[in-house]
Amino acid sequence: MFKKILSIVTIVLVAVIAYVAFTETVEVDGIVMTMGEATLYSLSQLNVWVLFLLIPVQVLTYYCAGQIYFAFLRVRQGLEITQAKLMRVSLEINFVNHAMPSGGVSGLGYLIWRLRSFGITPGQVSFIHVLRYMISGFAKTVQIWIALVIVLVAGVVIPGGEWAIWVAVGVALGVELVILVAWLIVRNRKTVEGFAQWVSKATNWLARWLTRGRKRVLLREESVGNYFSDLRGDYLAIKRNKDMMKKPILWGALFVLLEAITYWVVAIAMGRPEILPQIMIAEGVASFVGLILITPGGVGGYEALMIGMMVALGVDLSVATIVVIATRVIVMLGTFVSGWGFYQQALLSHEDKFDPKSKENS
Repeated sequence: MFKKILSIVTIVLVAVIAYVAFTETVEVDGIVMTMGEATLYSLSQLNVWVLFLLIPVQVLTYYCAGQIYFAFLRVRQGLEITQAKLMRVSLEINFVNHAMPSGGVSGLGYLIWRLRSFGITPGQVSFIHVLRYMISGFAKTVQIWIALVIVLVAGVVIPGGEWAIWVAVGVALGVELVILVAWLIVRNRKTVEGFAQWVSKATNWLARWLTRGRKRVLLREESVGNYFSDLRGDYLAIKRNKDMMKKPILWGALFVLLEAITYWVVAIAMGRPEILPQIMIAEGVASFVGLILITPGGVGGYEALMIGMMVALGVDLSVATIVVIATRVIVMLGTFVSGWGFYQQALLSHEDKFDPKSKENS
């Protein structure tokens, strides 16, 4: 029954996203129109044949996202998974991340449930999920730094648009600081244990406050300690064998590059291939901000920030709007179409029953 309810909730969320995406108003060429109208207008300005390149680019992007997880699990856990299964799970996770709110947290919850069938513990799943975001996050900051140099040397920033440079610098440094702090925490056993105790106490205090004392214990320190112990175990495994990180890092770098190339394909279809550096900066910053937006897929804030930054960095408003709106709508439609069926099949099936005699439950 719960799975059926969750399936219905997902349908509602997808409908809400579609409604918000297509009814939100934007200005294109001085005309205020809905996102749906803007998308149709944008497509009329683009070379449709070039847009077909989005299909292989998106498929490869989803595949790379899955490889970040499974390239690590192959070495760490000896996990065996077919390419078809890997692609399917990648599409499911990508769908959940776009359809559910809370920027990545929903994807983690689904991934924990989904990988139980492979015998992977919640702590291990959390580690590779965090690892995926750390790898892609660091790769995006490198992308931002490179693009910033190109933009500054080219001198394309409009007067008053310096704020976009400072935002990009601040976001890149902030992300790198978070990665550094996470590394400092996990590298020391006592720090991990102290952090685990703090998380359990803080969560239980919040639960007591919200329930006015009715719910006194939401998380047990022992369970939280075991959870973080799994995280540290994977970190120590990497420390002993650094080679296991080579493939996840390469797949992560390619994944990040392909996310920017997705927008670049639309820019090429519009005859504006020279705006790739602005896309790299704006997409990198918007993707980080989208993680903290509570709207599914970051709808609304993501597009506004990306368009604003591209304009500040020297791209015409109409060009920036068309590129961002057309790409976002096409990618979201592709995400829902490609992932919905696999997500529903997994949700309504019994694939979460793990057979210890088989590493491949397909």
